[in-house]
Amino acid sequence: MDPVITGRYPDGHQVGLDATVIRPDGTTAHEPLPPPQSPKVDCFYAYPTVNLLANPLLLLGGNPPVARESEAAVTLTQMGRLTSNCRVFVPLYRQVALTGYLLGAIIPPHFETAYQDLKQAFRQYWDTDNIDPATGKRRGVILLGHSQGAFHLARLLQEEFDGNAASTKSLVAAYIVGAEVRVPVDAPSGGGSDPVSTFQHLPACERPSGQAPVPVGCVVAFNSADLQPGHEETVAFGRAPDSAHRVLCVNPAAVLAGGPADATTPMRPYMPTKKLLRGNLLAPAGSLSLLLNFTPTAHPTGFAAYADLATGRCARTETSKGRLDWLQVDGLDSIRSSNSALGLHVLDYNVDGGGLAALAAAQAAAWTTRTG
Repeated sequence: MDPVITGRYPDGHQVGLDATVIRPDGTTAHEPLPPPQSPKVDCFYAYPTVNLLANPLLLLGGNPPVARESEAAVTLTQMGRLTSNCRVFVPLYRQVALTGYLLGAIIPPHFETAYQDLKQAFRQYWDTDNIDPATGKRRGVILLGHSQGAFHLARLLQEEFDGNAASTKSLVAAYIVGAEVRVPVDAPSGGGSDPVSTFQHLPACERPSGQAPVPVGCVVAFNSADLQPGHEETVAFGRAPDSAHRVLCVNPAAVLAGGPADATTPMRPYMPTKKLLRGNLLAPAGSLSLLLNFTPTAHPTGFAAYADLATGRCARTETSKGRLDWLQVDGLDSIRSSNSALGLHVLDYNVDGGGLAALAAAQAAAWTTRTG
């Protein structure tokens, strides 16, 4: 029978992950999400900040976090369309709450607690689940994170993979999205002795042409925005720390097609619907209504996919605060319109959900072929 991939909330409520494709002429079509076919690759995902208020007792104590609707909702929103390509592992962690960021009051021990939770979960995954019981060999893994989760995964990559040849053999790719991966202006990584660069040996994912092999063991990083002229000074993400470095921008669609990072490519947004988010009249985006700055549609599927709507390119400019690099996304005005300091931060994974899923599938296939 035709299997259907569904997401499940902590209270048992299930939602479908299929999409309704919306064409430029307004007509629609149903797009099912293909089920995975015994993938040899896993996805280890660290979700962004969804806790609105801090819980000091939880952060300082030894009690484990409890799965809530918001963690499930953001996981389904960002990872739902990637589940065809990998087994998905999503550890709960005691994160720094949104109020800590808004008030500029991030307490270092609390940030460390969040990281150690993720690291402990990864070590358990690495020591048990990453070993294929049938072959005894390691499986491939894509590490994916967003915002706070991406910052923690960047540190995990530094400690567990960067410069470790044995571990890197299993690294299909790392998607460090909505954070800041720093590299030299003219190099894909630090090269071994650059303290400013985020990674010394893990390179940015690059593919000079469509005939070149799909890169694996590399980093995809970007901060998306729909900037209009004159708004470059207010953006919060993407500013270089000094004149010798830049914040990495990798356009997933450009890597998939093969070509320069600043090439303009078609994008395929996959936006969560009210059905996926369990929205209602008072809270259209459900538990994420205070975090997502757009109104989800009421389509019967989990996602609304927009065909031939948006384009993207890696852009750069000089500002009074230094060099700025970002993934410029054009064409989303009909979905949402904003020039806030956050740009498209909360929708980083969705502005080209189709491109991210396609790149993950291509990198998983390339890794599987190369490792046998």
